[in-house]
Amino acid sequence: MTKKQKWLLRIGIAVVLVGVLIGLAVYSVRHGDYAFPRAVSDDQREQRLSLVTTAQSWLGTEEGSLAHTQLLDIYNAHEPLAQGYKMTMDDNWCAAFVSTTAIQSGLTDIIPTECGCQRQIDLWQELGRWEEADDYVPLPGDIIYYSSKGPLTGDNTAWSDHVGIVVGTWRGWIKVIEGNYADMVAYRYIPVDAYNIRGFAIPDYEKQPAE
Repeated sequence: MTKKQKWLLRIGIAVVLVGVLIGLAVYSVRHGDYAFPRAVSDDQREQRLSLVTTAQSWLGTEEGSLAHTQLLDIYNAHEPLAQGYKMTMDDNWCAAFVSTTAIQSGLTDIIPTECGCQRQIDLWQELGRWEEADDYVPLPGDIIYYSSKGPLTGDNTAWSDHVGIVVGTWRGWIKVIEGNYADMVAYRYIPVDAYNIRGFAIPDYEKQPAE
């Protein structure tokens, strides 16, 4: 075997090993034991998991599908309708997904419905239920907002353009379920301190005890 062949073989082995390590890391993140990072009351736990479970019932919903239509129909039938605006199939629907999940879960008293991410943040701030700290570790049932327009370092205070529902946390990672994620309802896995996290809304689950 020539020196060039040995060199190419070593590079090939290194590439394979890197690929295996990346694959194992991705598998580990996606199959981690995502749960509550700290204790909450039984009533609060039940309400939080109710929101998450309802959101998960929409998993796999694709934009333009019958399920997508049904989701928007639930949102549009809710009163009062935010901004008096009825969602169409052509609209971005991540905030409407969160709102529909809240409607179905009977939690609209503590989760304001909206079809716009930034407008919904404004409502959370008015309620005093907004968390901006970069190191905040969310609980299942918290609402996570993103901004793709913010800086790569420091506090991201840019206009929010996406939102999802926290499923749980695990070893510095957050598992989120989102509508309109790659045009469907799907999971996202993101580090706790990711640069594109705009902040978190923390519904007042203690205000509405489980029935």
